[in-house]
Amino acid sequence: MAILLVNNYLTKADEKIKRYVRVLEDISGSEVLVERFHRIGPGYRPDRAVEAVVLSGSEACLSNPADRPLFEGEVAFVRKLRLPLLGICFGHQLIGYAFGAEVIEGPMRKEPKEVVVEVPDDIFSSWRPGDKLLVAEWHRDELAHLPPGFVRLATSRHCLIEAMRHVNRPIFGVQFHPERKPEEWAEEWDGLKVLANFIEVSRRTSP
Repeated sequence: MAILLVNNYLTKADEKIKRYVRVLEDISGSEVLVERFHRIGPGYRPDRAVEAVVLSGSEACLSNPADRPLFEGEVAFVRKLRLPLLGICFGHQLIGYAFGAEVIEGPMRKEPKEVVVEVPDDIFSSWRPGDKLLVAEWHRDELAHLPPGFVRLATSRHCLIEAMRHVNRPIFGVQFHPERKPEEWAEEWDGLKVLANFIEVSRRTSP
């Protein structure tokens, strides 16, 4: 089975998505099927069996009303989806927006940050409450609050909602970039473990 990766980038999309594809393929051993965001809607059906869906980052801003119409189809798709889902950065914000959270503009974050685990469940099962992860951040927008039906999994002093999950469905969001590894980091890095945990959860919960 494949992993569906929704490419949300507006410019240099093919170049920017390569890192996601490489890391997801290495972790999962599955084929990664990439689809552009404008082709995604509530009736979208991939041409092969899919075990999980990942939403990429983007330079688009859901805090900007002018950008929101571009992603109406993807928002509707997310609300309807029953497969395991992980949103990364913009994808995390899109999940929050789809389920009723406000997306607000904040200061630019573009360096490694410490994230504190609050709920060591599912995608954070490798850690204990209070453990700190060093992760790559690159964003301006963030969620102002949790959407209804979600629980916060991790936070930081820079961003209130660093990670969340739906209470009943296998839907997860992370504000940081788990796929991104600065060259000076070790070969194994905290974000990689988060992605591996998501793949494991997906294979336990996929229909």
